[in-house]
Amino acid sequence: MLSVLDRHLRAWHFWVTNALAVAWFASMSYATQTALPGMKLFRCPIGLCLGYYSPVELNATLTKIGKNGREFLTDTLLPLDMVLPALLLVALTVTYVWFSRPHSPLAVPLSRGARYALLCVPLLYCAADYAENWTLVEALQAYPNIPYRLARRASVLTAAKSQLIVAALGIAVALAIAGWGLAHHWRDGWRARR
Repeated sequence: MLSVLDRHLRAWHFWVTNALAVAWFASMSYATQTALPGMKLFRCPIGLCLGYYSPVELNATLTKIGKNGREFLTDTLLPLDMVLPALLLVALTVTYVWFSRPHSPLAVPLSRGARYALLCVPLLYCAADYAENWTLVEALQAYPNIPYRLARRASVLTAAKSQLIVAALGIAVALAIAGWGLAHHWRDGWRARR
């Protein structure tokens, strides 16, 4: 798979996949802020949540947003959030491959094994996000009597998804910075030899 991507990947793939993922996330954020004006996206239990939240917090949040908010989550946000993990997986895969391609001026020298290992992070994020979405659908269907184990599973999956996306984005940024630095290093070395 990597050798095929290395040969066929172009700059426009990098820009388009990343622009689509960012635009989709921005549209989801806008839709959420419009429908749920008091809800923060970087707060437990909805959105980015690096730690555990209790079943009481989940119930309190679902009560706070009301019937319309719960319908918005079920009918709009969760279907939109079924697309986001796939878009991010593609964008992060393209980014990782773009900045680690052998014989490229932007390439960070990584072994084949290291490249595959890094690609596991966005893949695991994608799996955790889908599992969290399905668990939240179950929780919304069970509301107001959400079983403790279901709320606990939603909390663990939300934390896993959040930690994995932060790690995946951190890897992408690190590769981009290192690739940029290496490109400048090569360019400066080439100029010095002239």
